[in-house]
Amino acid sequence: MDIEGVARGLSAARRSHGLVAPPSQRHQGFSLEDGYAVARLLHQERVDSGWVPVGLKLGFTNKTVWTQRGLDSPFWAPMYDQTVTDEREVSLEGLVAPRIEPEIVLGFSADLHPGASLAEVSSAIGWAAAGFEIVQCHYPDWDMSPPDAVADAGLHGVLVVGQHGDLAAADGDLLAEVEVELRRENVVVARGSGADALGGPVEAITWLLRLPGVEGLRAGAIVTTGTLTAELPIAPGESWQLNTTGPVALSQLHVSFASRDR
Repeated sequence: MDIEGVARGLSAARRSHGLVAPPSQRHQGFSLEDGYAVARLLHQERVDSGWVPVGLKLGFTNKTVWTQRGLDSPFWAPMYDQTVTDEREVSLEGLVAPRIEPEIVLGFSADLHPGASLAEVSSAIGWAAAGFEIVQCHYPDWDMSPPDAVADAGLHGVLVVGQHGDLAAADGDLLAEVEVELRRENVVVARGSGADALGGPVEAITWLLRLPGVEGLRAGAIVTTGTLTAELPIAPGESWQLNTTGPVALSQLHVSFASRDR
């Protein structure tokens, strides 16, 4: 398997904001392990250029799609200081075929080791927030396999984080009961709940800490725990809003995407 060649192709697509054929369509047997190997090379390329890792994202967290995609677990990818923001106006410049995903984002106040228990995860959470992950895809028409998605930085583009809310250890499990309503231009386009991502954000983190290559989480890490609805296409000039209800208060999140002519 030409891992370095696949990485070079994706790196070039990133730099040109263009498209490349999925590795699985060019290399027979391209596996999840191969996808992670490509992702490590591209991650190192970013670190070498000055990007600073700040946390991780989870993807494919809805178990109902695992059978059709040939999966038995979610996947993960790094996030960076350069891709995480609390700004409410976000540029889509440079992102390829971007889509929006409403998520629950967690910040950690204590270290977590691989294989940590649900109780340990709950105790380590410092804050929770509503979030929008803006995902992108460097493959034509979003046509890809899970290994292709992993290779393409886990499809991560930008994470928009809402206002942080302190979270008591006893309240971690209640995040699964949070209901979300996604609006575009104040029109409801999707609904979901915290439980739609692997049963809840705490459960999602326990999955993350069992995945290959994850060496734990350090205090200060940010993790976005997976989309709570289907991902939806977005365009410059649009305004989106995420409302939440439930036993844990998460502040409303509003984001607008800057027009290209600004």
